[in-house]
Parts: sequence; structure tokens; C-alpha cells
Amino acid sequence: MVSFFLAVTVNFLLPRLMPGSAISTLLVELEGAQGGFAASGTSSLFIQQEVKQLEVAFGLTPQPWPVQYVHYIEGIFTGNLGVSILFYPTSVAHVIFSSIGWSLGLVFVSSIIAFFLGSWLGAVGATRRRGKADTTLVIAASILAAVPAFVILMYLEMGLSVNVGIFRISFPTNVGMTPKGVYNLVDFYTLPVLGLMLSLLSGFVLGMRNNMLHTLKDNYVFYAEALGFRDKTVRKMVYRNSMLPNVTGFALSLGLAISAALTVEGLLSIPGAGYFFGLALTSKDLPLLQGFFFVIILMLLISIAVVEMVYTAIDPRVRLGGSQ
Repeated sequence: MVSFFLAVTVNFLLPRLMPGSAISTLLVELEGAQGGFAASGTSSLFIQQEVKQLEVAFGLTPQPWPVQYVHYIEGIFTGNLGVSILFYPTSVAHVIFSSIGWSLGLVFVSSIIAFFLGSWLGAVGATRRRGKADTTLVIAASILAAVPAFVILMYLEMGLSVNVGIFRISFPTNVGMTPKGVYNLVDFYTLPVLGLMLSLLSGFVLGMRNNMLHTLKDNYVFYAEALGFRDKTVRKMVYRNSMLPNVTGFALSLGLAISAALTVEGLLSIPGAGYFFGLALTSKDLPLLQGFFFVIILMLLISIAVVEMVYTAIDPRVRLGGSQ
């Protein structure tokens, strides 16, 4: 709870410490439209009334920070995150929760594949250290680690969608739980999932390989080998004790799902939370940005809590305590 309140307080303070303000941005946009209002015979008094109404609607009225903070906390616990400037009069909560499912699905599937495949490949590389398979694996993972996800995705789209025409390149309009809708989603999402998975894969591969190389030098491994344990049993023990950092990386990738999907969804115009997060950044939609930051904080805290529970299930040292 302490971490939650500290995080949401930082989320409250950051937009207010930034240079400029959402109110001034809104006024500039309205003043730009004032010529159109004047041409249509609209009076300046009407424009000022509209500005006041919009300030109240967006929660941007010039009130003392303590008052704003109380309203902000009340909004968090009541689900009232304000109104989006960009999509006015749609609420921030509606924009986020109508789009976050696409991002969670994309990042969840990509992370699961990258986690299990990367951990297995890293274990193979560690047990065959300095062999051809290990050298090839390290080179490929190092190259993938240096290439951003959107570059990988662009090459995949050019090769498999534009040139060969195997997969759909644009987001389908006919989606749903019908066989045709599910097929369209699978046809479109195959390459985004593959691109994001490849960008995440290198971290799991190199992390697992390095952890296993370190764990293979522990005394309990030599002791188990001296007792006559089979190689398969020893490798299983080392694999289990080496995968904890990868579990943390997997949980963090889910917690940062919105920011992880930002470039992929923006590039392909997928109507997910990452796409709308990018629009909020470029349009300085502070209520929507603050709402997205709050959701990212909440997902990170939930992910960390889940990691703590998984740690106790995987590692007996965490469950029993260091003194035992």
C-alpha cells in the first residue's frame, strides 16, 4: 500500500511539475478556433463559457494542489479518471479499458513464448558452453538485443506480408468470436506477436545462460555430482534455481505491457492501449496520460506481488527464510 500511494503521488506531481499546462494548451487550441467561431457569429463570452465548462470537465480548474490531490485520490478509488481532451467527451477510463485488452493479449502471448523458448535456449547454451550451438546462440541473441522491436517487425511485414502476402498487414474490421473473426485476428496478429517475441527473446536467452553458468559453479552442484546424481537431475536443479531472474523479467514485461506495445501498435495502427498512449503523448492529453501511467503503476505492482508468490513456490530458500 505504501508503494501504491507513493507511486500514485508521483503520478499526480509529475504532470504538474512539467513546463506549461494542459489548460494553456487547451486555450491555445480554442483561440486558434476562435477565428472560426467569430466567422460563424459566435461571441467571445460564449467561448469563455465553453472554456470554463471544459476546464471543469477535464478537472483542470486552477485549485490548490491539496484539493486537486484529494479529488485525484477519490477518482482513483471511484474509477473516475477524468475526461480525455483528445477524445472529449469520452472518459479516460473508457478509452483505457476499451483498448487495453488488445495490448495485454499481444504482450502476454509474446512474453510467454519468449520466456519459455528463451529460457530453454539459454539452458542449452550453458550446458554446451563454447560449442558451435552456444556460439551461434550468443551471436544471434546479441544481434536481436541491439535491434528495436519495430525494426524487426518492419522486416517481417516487408518479407511475409508485402512481398509474399502470407499474413494480413492491416488491422481487420471484422473481428469477434465467430470463426471468421478469430481467423482474421490470428492472421493479423501472427507477425506482431512474432516481432515482439523476438525482441524479448534475447534477454531471456542471455539471462538464463549467464545464470546457469554461474549456478553450475556452486558447491551444491559439485556435491550432487559427487553423490552420484544423474546429469539430468543436476541440470533440472540448476535450471530451476537459475530461472528466478527470468521470472522477474517476465512479470515486468507484463507490467509494462502498454509501453512495450507502444511502437508496435503505433506502427500498425492497432487500436490498443499502446496506440492511444502514443496519441496522448503527442497531443499532450494530460488526463489520458495520467490515466495510462496509473494503469502501468497498478499492473507493475500486481506483477511484483505475483512474482513474490511465484518465488516462494519455486525457491525453497525464499519460502523457508534465510535463517533456515
